[in-house]
Amino acid sequence: MIALERSTPPTLPRPPGSLPTQPRRPAGLRVRALLPLIIAISLAAVITVTLVIGVIVLLVTLIPVTVIVDGEATQVKTRAVDVAGVLDELDLLINDGDLVTPPLTDRLEPDMVIAVTRARSVFLMVDGSTTPLWTPLTNPADLLRSAGVNVTTEDRVVVDGTLAQIADLARWPVPVTAISVRHAVDLTLVDDTATRTIRTTAATVGEALFEADITLYVSDRVYPDLNASVSSGMQVTIHRARPINIVVDGETVQTRSQGSTVGDALADAGVALVGLDYAIPDEETALLPGMSIRIIRVTEDITTTSAAIPYETIYQADSTLEIDQRRVLQTGTAGTQTTTIRVRYENGIEVDRAEESTIVTTPAQNHIIAYGTNVVIRTVETPEGTREYWRKLRMYATSYHPAALGGDNITATGRTLQRGIVGADIDVLPYGTQIYVPNYGVGLIADTGAERHDPMWVDLGYSDSDWRSWSGYVDVYILTPVPADIDYFLTD
Repeated sequence: MIALERSTPPTLPRPPGSLPTQPRRPAGLRVRALLPLIIAISLAAVITVTLVIGVIVLLVTLIPVTVIVDGEATQVKTRAVDVAGVLDELDLLINDGDLVTPPLTDRLEPDMVIAVTRARSVFLMVDGSTTPLWTPLTNPADLLRSAGVNVTTEDRVVVDGTLAQIADLARWPVPVTAISVRHAVDLTLVDDTATRTIRTTAATVGEALFEADITLYVSDRVYPDLNASVSSGMQVTIHRARPINIVVDGETVQTRSQGSTVGDALADAGVALVGLDYAIPDEETALLPGMSIRIIRVTEDITTTSAAIPYETIYQADSTLEIDQRRVLQTGTAGTQTTTIRVRYENGIEVDRAEESTIVTTPAQNHIIAYGTNVVIRTVETPEGTREYWRKLRMYATSYHPAALGGDNITATGRTLQRGIVGADIDVLPYGTQIYVPNYGVGLIADTGAERHDPMWVDLGYSDSDWRSWSGYVDVYILTPVPADIDYFLTD
């Protein structure tokens, strides 16, 4: 066996000026010293990462949902997987009849809305039979549909004491607590000799007859009894006692009669017809149940009235009077006449008035006026010299010229509009009449104009260069010759 000697490595010479160094540990010894620290740091990092990942996973797996219980909303985040799990986490107990939407078994989705409507007590009465319901429904239409109760517009539906229309059930504004339904049924009504069918929602026979506007009197007999419950196909019979109404002397008498005519009924009631009185219907009319009889009390009165007889106005020609002069020859006075009238009253109201006779008690006297026909020729001084005229009229004068007519200078007779051409109402001053107007001169009626409320007017013509305005009443002298036809009533 050979023993090996450990040799000592040679010592290398230090460079000049270098410092002496500490003795070094071998490399393997340093790694072994740091190993625990490295392990501790690694474990801490792993734990930290694990915690972070767990928190992230936890946050990711929480689902936000909104839970609404009877209208109150709560927002929560949950790890539950379905609707039932969320309600369990919130300790919400679901009772029989409660409505949960969506269903309990539905899986949750982010931002899901879960609604819980608690069941409540509702009483449902159908055709007299009452059933208590435990339901979350609040709308009457939904409640009836859920209970399998069908209704139509003929049926009677009362919601919490209020009569409801079928069309209003689906939009009823408040939760209901009681619903009453009575389905319409058919009754056969035998009313004496008349038979008809009544469709009703009434609970009793009496209510059904009332709804059908069937009038009953104390002496009438009804089978079955008025308080009997209504059932489908029931027959109701009414035995009448011939009720009638008699309207007489301002009152209505309700009575019964076994007679066969109106006259019999009046005799039974002690109502007498006197003089011209009569009944509607008449006394021979057959009496019917429910008939209304009117008694007409008739009276007559004779009266007289006086009326004026207007007088007439008569004109008489008088050659001694000058034209346009008048004189009253006789003053008119109205006459009078007396008329006898027969007035008929029925129940105090006048219904007819007939003249029996008319007598003239004072005759009327005519009003007589004399009008002058004497034409007197006179003269008037004009700028052109002395002219003769036979009539003078008071007329309203205006003036016009071509520019005022939009440049039109041709008159109705085809003449040129200038000074000396005059327009007038040709029924008063015919075309071709010569006139004289002071401060205007002599003019010829050769034009007319629009109708005016007063025919006594003249429109004095000018050219544009010499026009002057006229507006006022003037004397118009009608120059000779005198026409063959004279209107003696121009001034009336």
